[in-house]
Amino acid sequence: MKLDTYIYIGQEETIESSGMRNMVHEKGNRYHKLTDAQKASNKEKSRTRARVEHVFGFMTNSMNAMYIRTIGYIRATGKIGLANLTYNMMRCTQLKKKVHNVFLRDSYA
Repeated sequence: MKLDTYIYIGQEETIESSGMRNMVHEKGNRYHKLTDAQKASNKEKSRTRARVEHVFGFMTNSMNAMYIRTIGYIRATGKIGLANLTYNMMRCTQLKKKVHNVFLRDSYA
């Protein structure tokens, strides 16, 4: 990594030492603008981040499922599994409504 590129301090070493791929956005400032390659890289990283963070946002805001107040690993695992199942069922319902609305719109056209 170039020295003139600003990164989030302390994260790069931790990511590399654990053997993971670095998916942290590169940031610029008014003196060191991001290059087109860096902007494209950030856009690609945002595609994954947005998909994952929408799930956590929905679970936090709508389901209040981010707090696990159980005692024991087995109960916590069960609660997480049920929260994921609930999210998937709600998402399936949303997708079916969208598909149903598309077919209704097409049949009346």
